[in-house]
Amino acid sequence: MDIDEKMKIMWRRPTVEIVTEERLRQMFEEGRELKHYIGFEISGLAHLGTGLATALKIKDMLEVGIKPTVFLADYHTWVNRKLSGDLNRIQRVAKGYFKSVFLSLGLDESKVNYVLASNIYNNDYWKLVLQIGNALTLARVKRALTIMGRKESESNPSSYIIYPLMQAADIFTLDVDIAHAGMDQRKVHMLALDVADKLKLKKFVALHTGLISSLQGGNRMDPVAGKMSKSKPDSAIFVHDSEEQIRRKIKKAYCPEKEVEGNPVFDILKFLIVRDDEKEVTIERPQKFGGDITGTLPEIEKLYREGKLHPLDLKQYVGNELVKMLKPCREFFEKHKELIDDVLGSEQK
Repeated sequence: MDIDEKMKIMWRRPTVEIVTEERLRQMFEEGRELKHYIGFEISGLAHLGTGLATALKIKDMLEVGIKPTVFLADYHTWVNRKLSGDLNRIQRVAKGYFKSVFLSLGLDESKVNYVLASNIYNNDYWKLVLQIGNALTLARVKRALTIMGRKESESNPSSYIIYPLMQAADIFTLDVDIAHAGMDQRKVHMLALDVADKLKLKKFVALHTGLISSLQGGNRMDPVAGKMSKSKPDSAIFVHDSEEQIRRKIKKAYCPEKEVEGNPVFDILKFLIVRDDEKEVTIERPQKFGGDITGTLPEIEKLYREGKLHPLDLKQYVGNELVKMLKPCREFFEKHKELIDDVLGSEQK
């Protein structure tokens, strides 16, 4: 596979930004195996954005020969007071539920390295956390607290300040070439790239994926605030939802006619189902409404904007595709419901 083809796969949706494309191309030209990482706080159930979008992008990494790591951030979760702040439970859910989400989506341990964060935290790591802290102003670190789903506030626990420093230190400690996350984590990647210059640490590539809007309607002015959220069950499709749940949620989802921005059903189509602009798909509909539509995403988008594709037809297609894509995960968790119960029990305490 040549470098242009590798770059094309790396840009395959849900990728929306690579910082920088030139640095990634240079890494491919070096011909060495590249190392990737994506980190997860151990909180709540995995939805399309955290689970399926991540699995699809990791499979892209594997396709171009990159070695992926799924980083199970137990200490970060503890600092952020998730799952009742019970570290033992957090670690159990990390190694049970969260790891199983990705295993069930086809990312077995022969392909992906799974790392529990606290297992790599030694004296050198904590020294690096302090070095990063010394290289940054308090104001800069506080601006990055949105990566935790938190706002700047005088009432925040002082431990929150360490969270962005740890996330930056994770990247350098794992010695990764590619740091992968949703656009909601962009601030900490930019912070870490600035620190790399100041401390003469290894420069990495930051790959960011698009955010899927809440099923209840996205915030077009602020995609982060309007994203699908595990803390709002009606806003999200979870990766182990039943067929009935998937179809019901899609049927009820916000999907305005002729609008694609902030439209969660169109987001799912674009980021998860039709992931490049060359692939053709067929959306079935009754002959009395014009019959089936076959086209690429730009063609389907044009028809939708013109009102020639109805939201109900789009919803039916998207629901059917999600049912098929999530089947392995759904079937796994039907046999291991105790893993889901462990997460939900943690949050109800």
